[in-house]
Amino acid sequence: MSKHVLVPVADGSEDIELSCITDVLVRGGLKVTVASVMESVNVSLARGLKLVADALLKDLSPNNFDAILLPGGLDGSLNFGKSEPLQKIIGEMRDDHKLYGAICAAPVLSLGALEGVKTATCYPGMESKFPSHIQPSSDCVVKCGNCLTSRGPGTAIFFGLAAVVLLRSADVASQVAKDLLVNQHAEMNTVLSLK
Repeated sequence: MSKHVLVPVADGSEDIELSCITDVLVRGGLKVTVASVMESVNVSLARGLKLVADALLKDLSPNNFDAILLPGGLDGSLNFGKSEPLQKIIGEMRDDHKLYGAICAAPVLSLGALEGVKTATCYPGMESKFPSHIQPSSDCVVKCGNCLTSRGPGTAIFFGLAAVVLLRSADVASQVAKDLLVNQHAEMNTVLSLK
C-alpha cells in the first residue's frame, strides 16, 4: 500500500510550491490529499489561481497519513499559523515521529516552535524569524530529525523529491528526477544524501 501524504492549502498558498510538491509526490507513487485549512474547499492561491481542495483539514485525522508537507507563500503560511486544527495535526505527527515539513515562509510561520529541530532552511530573509535554537542553512533542502524544510519556489521540486527519498527510496526519486529533467542539477546530490 502506498504511503499517504497530507498537503494543507490555504488562501495565499504559493502556487508553484503546491503544484510542484503534489506533482512530484504523485509521480513518486505516493497518495496525496490536499486539504484546505479555510472554511471552504475553495481556495485562492498567492497568484490568484483558484483551487478546489480534496477535503477540509478539520475533518481529517493524522492517523490516516504518513507525512505532512506545507507549501509556503506569505499569506498562506500566516493562515496555516492561525489554524488550530493544522497546528494540532503537525504536533501529533511530529510526536508520532512521522515526516513533517514546510517550504518558503512556512517553516518560520507555520511549524510553531520547531521543537527538537536544530537546523532548518526557509525563504531568504525569513531566517531572523527562526527560534534562537535553530541554525539557519542555505541548502536547498534540510532534514533534521523528521523535519524537512526547503527555501522557495525554485527548490520546490527538490523538496518533493526529498520527500520521495524519505517515503519511498532514492531509486524512485532518481527516476522521478530523470523524468522531470532535473537529475543533472547539483541539488540532487543534497536530495539523494538524505536518510
